[in-house]
Amino acid sequence: MSTPKPMDARLDPARIAAELRNELAELSEGKLTADAIDEGGHLFDYGYVDSLSAVTFLARIEDRYGVRIDDVDLVERLHTVRSIAEYVAENG
Repeated sequence: MSTPKPMDARLDPARIAAELRNELAELSEGKLTADAIDEGGHLFDYGYVDSLSAVTFLARIEDRYGVRIDDVDLVERLHTVRSIAEYVAENG
């Protein structure tokens, strides 16, 4: 029986979600605070990103975690902070 591999704290979904909320707050240029961002809220419907900031957001995710997310995925299936954090944790 193999011993479970300890989870890298960097890949904890809750921690990643907090970091993503901070990124979104920074991208908003003062319009949002990290605490005001609902992890389950649709990124586009809630106004957390627009088409331009989404590109920057995805680039930051790839730079920080080494996980590439296509813009189509951001629109169709990974459209909340929570879903992105879980995806990054699983694929990072």
